[in-house]
Amino acid sequence: MPCKIEEIGNVLRNDESLQNRIVRSLGNFTVALLAISDYPERLDLAGTGTLVMVDGAHYILTARHVWEKCLVNADHVGISLKADVNHRHGIPSRDLAPTGLPKPCEWNEWGPDMMLLRIPAERVGVIEVYRSFWNLTGHVKINGRVLEVLVLMGTPAELGKITGAHADLQITGMFLGPEKVRHVGGFDYFDYEIGRKAGLPKHFGGVSGGGVWRVWLFCSPETDEIDWKFNFHGVAFYQLGIGENPTTIRCHGPESVTAVLRTV
Repeated sequence: MPCKIEEIGNVLRNDESLQNRIVRSLGNFTVALLAISDYPERLDLAGTGTLVMVDGAHYILTARHVWEKCLVNADHVGISLKADVNHRHGIPSRDLAPTGLPKPCEWNEWGPDMMLLRIPAERVGVIEVYRSFWNLTGHVKINGRVLEVLVLMGTPAELGKITGAHADLQITGMFLGPEKVRHVGGFDYFDYEIGRKAGLPKHFGGVSGGGVWRVWLFCSPETDEIDWKFNFHGVAFYQLGIGENPTTIRCHGPESVTAVLRTV
């Protein structure tokens, strides 16, 4: 039976398989970031990143504090590539070239807190076997009626476990409610309230640097089934009201992403 745009929201709320398929498609561009120390061998979850491409060069887009507080002093930066398979892929931190918004005087809810880590060309091929790079300067065309939702991708530390040199992590997609937009100091900020739900953490440590995506759901004219397109929207970097219900996740928006691109 052909789907109707009015029915898509109800299907999305009640069909976990549809939610999971959307999250998997976004997870293709999402990686957990780990700080790896060689001697003694140790892993620490630093945050989350999005694999992106800008003018033919390949980067990890993340929050600046993820780099400055965790990754810059690590021997290697670990990147999650294969789901449900034990693996290790690390890049020497000295080989990642950082560029991005200026470092703030203190890390707080106003940032600015976003940067790009350029991946050496010789490392890109291995990553592309398992993941894809989103073209940050591309355009997504939407024709016809759609249902728009927002999804935050991240790696909550509470949902994972690190034991010595082994990490068992979960990249999670969180469907967000309405966004509250602020403009301060030339940057845009989007706040999203997240209520306490089954499967979600109380503390969102590890989600920093995760991407926010705009997802447009529609009825496919070819199959009459629900389909979707998506585009990159912003980067999470701060949690307000830790322990409160709901809590608030603050993210940089498209204007801030454009500011980062000017530094490339």
